Amino acid sequence: MAGKRPISDAIEALTATLADALAGVLPEGADWRGRLAPVIEATLNRLELVPREDFERQLAHLERLTRDVARLEARISALEPTRPD
Repeated sequence: MAGKRPISDAIEALTATLADALAGVLPEGADWRGRLAPVIEATLNRLELVPREDFERQLAHLERLTRDVARLEARISALEPTRPD
């Protein structure tokens, strides 16, 4: 998938930032960055992130479909005979 690489790059950058930040507050002497980075990266990879452009495109499509369904429901309601209550 061509759009996968920007997400991978973003995850790697975020992993490095988080690992560095955590290593700064954890006790010295151990390789916290080397130990934390794989855990953080694995966690972020499970999030199934998508690029913002893909998300916005899907959101617009969903909004369009929602409007279409509402219009069709209104047309169906107008065509159905009214029932006495």
